[in-house]
Amino acid sequence: MIAVIPETTAQEVWETAHAQAARIAGSWGWATFWNGPSREDDLLRQIQIIDRQVANGVAGIILAPDHAVALISPVRAAVAKNIPVAIIDTPLAAPPKGDVLFVLNDNAATGRLAASRIAPHLDAKHEEVAVLGVYPNFLGSLAMDDALRTALQSQHPKVRLVEQRSIFGPPEADDAVRQLLEEHPSLAAIVALNVTQTRAAYSVLARSHLTDKVILIGCEQDFDVVYHVRTGEMDSVIAKDTGSMVRLAMQWIRSRREGTAATSTILVAPTLVTIDNVDSPDVQRVLAVTGGTP
Repeated sequence: MIAVIPETTAQEVWETAHAQAARIAGSWGWATFWNGPSREDDLLRQIQIIDRQVANGVAGIILAPDHAVALISPVRAAVAKNIPVAIIDTPLAAPPKGDVLFVLNDNAATGRLAASRIAPHLDAKHEEVAVLGVYPNFLGSLAMDDALRTALQSQHPKVRLVEQRSIFGPPEADDAVRQLLEEHPSLAAIVALNVTQTRAAYSVLARSHLTDKVILIGCEQDFDVVYHVRTGEMDSVIAKDTGSMVRLAMQWIRSRREGTAATSTILVAPTLVTIDNVDSPDVQRVLAVTGGTP
């Protein structure tokens, strides 16, 4: 059995990974276990799930970690019992080696894609950009933020970035975005690094009748987020290819158990989704929640 443990089971961005794992395992005659915390900040719950699967002696673990440091010890405990672990999406604060593989979203590329959408709209009057969802425990969010900042400042040296830490409770996230808009009424754009922040930003912009004035870019897909891109109320969403991450992770675990796989870091390219390409086959493959071909 392969245990697949996402950041949270409450966001549809992970359903593609769930479906892909089930399809591949079924084609191999294997089984999968799927469970995770209900919120990305429920670290103790994620650790409990890992510990239970290690005790059960699973054949491998695929983990999207909710904390870059605190998950190192549970992963090492799995490796000590000869259980290979593939870390997906965002890295741990320790390099992969031995029975640990990283299959990561290319977070720097995500930041650069967001910058490319914003840069043409910046001018002397509109040079403030808000970045929502910077969360030090998710190293991927720091990489996105850094790449976005570097790319924008190379084209617009006077650009001002306003950062807001990730808030995983929707009501609190809405309140934080509302306060942000009150304090920065001339924002040119908002980049939201996760689904919760994207929903909060859209909700506040829509209520304030600002969806046509402030560019909104999300960095994780969900049904409602993609719908707002389709209707033109959001500029774009930069989708994570969680299905490919899981496919590569499962192939590595199988090979690792056969003694033929090396350890490395694999980067999976994100996909820019806009009103112009949302229905294209390549984009729909990334967005599908039914999984791809094993």
